[in-house]
Amino acid sequence: MKDWTPDQLQNHIESGNRIFLKLWKKGCGACKLSIPAIERIQAADQSGMHFGQISTDDHPEILEITGTEVLPAFFVFSDRKLKGSITGFKGLEKLKAFVDEASAKS
Repeated sequence: MKDWTPDQLQNHIESGNRIFLKLWKKGCGACKLSIPAIERIQAADQSGMHFGQISTDDHPEILEITGTEVLPAFFVFSDRKLKGSITGFKGLEKLKAFVDEASAKS
């Protein structure tokens, strides 16, 4: 998964790409625990979804932009729109179900 800046995220959104975004913070245990699950979801993805993450340590303004305080936070965008978001890491199956459900929204 690539590290993005808020500007890079905006460019991906404006291009209409399917996007998975993770907001995380250094030293966040749940953020670290989510890494293997995201890697599995990314490896299995057949849709061409773009996977990126933004560190709130490096870009604290992203918390205000997204309106979240709980990390990790996950977002799915498609067709220039937010399709879904969740906070906290609750395991691979719940994260995969979130991605599948958000990706299916039109």
